[in-house]
Amino acid sequence: MKAGEFKRGPCEPKRKSTMRRAAMAVLLMSVPGCGLIVPCTDRQGRGTVATIAGEVAAGSIASHRVSYETRGSQNDATISWADQSLAAGPRLRVYATRAACEDFQPPQSTSSGACAVLGSAGWSNGVIANTLILTHGRGNPEVLGSPAEYKLWVVGDPERNARYTIHITWFYGPDC
Repeated sequence: MKAGEFKRGPCEPKRKSTMRRAAMAVLLMSVPGCGLIVPCTDRQGRGTVATIAGEVAAGSIASHRVSYETRGSQNDATISWADQSLAAGPRLRVYATRAACEDFQPPQSTSSGACAVLGSAGWSNGVIANTLILTHGRGNPEVLGSPAEYKLWVVGDPERNARYTIHITWFYGPDC
């Protein structure tokens, strides 16, 4: 040993190794994904596209043309309607198609072309799915055209009229 040096005991940590581990831990916590330093939700963005209110007559179909908001990688359409939680309440379904669809006839889940279903929500087999998600990142002109647009088709209950509201938002960022 040289003068001024002392031998590290077996229980004393290595200073350089400890500093490297600490620096690596800080780096790993701040990389993309759900880091601990920058919360995952801080890297998300969300905003309003439109709110649509309407009424659909018993056995009828209403349609709404919507501009796809390209600030997000997806558009989320949340639907609610009067008396939706009642056992005897109206049972609505909402479908999204390309804007060029002119004569939508549900269900079209196996069709192709302009009236192919891009997403759906509403009442189905005793369960209500309130959110329809269109994941055509930044408008995907091959699917939604240019400018990016789509149609929402509100399919009414066979026996009851129903008033509804559809709130559409855009979203981007990691799923946390």
